[in-house]
Amino acid sequence: MSPTLICPCGRKIENASEFKLLYLKKELNEIDILCPNDNCYLREVGYIKFEIVDGKPKFKEASFYPPFVTWNASQLGREKALEELKKVLKELVNRIDWSLIKAPVESRT
Repeated sequence: MSPTLICPCGRKIENASEFKLLYLKKELNEIDILCPNDNCYLREVGYIKFEIVDGKPKFKEASFYPPFVTWNASQLGREKALEELKKVLKELVNRIDWSLIKAPVESRT
């Protein structure tokens, strides 16, 4: 059983699918990773960045913000937390339907 991530707001996150993904920063080619708790004071806990190559989105990097990482490291231990955070980021990137992002990118050029 993998460790449960915890947002500083107190929300336990047992599965990557619980995070909400928001593609609001289109001009920055960035997808926000949001805490599943709508009342979370952090709200945005990370991001997924991509670049446009030959008119198509290509994954660039993904990361959780320091407050989320530090909190989980203090709760789970550094090694367990970093391992779980990396696993969750991979799952989130794989969950994205990149073909849906392609359409808005093409229409803006």
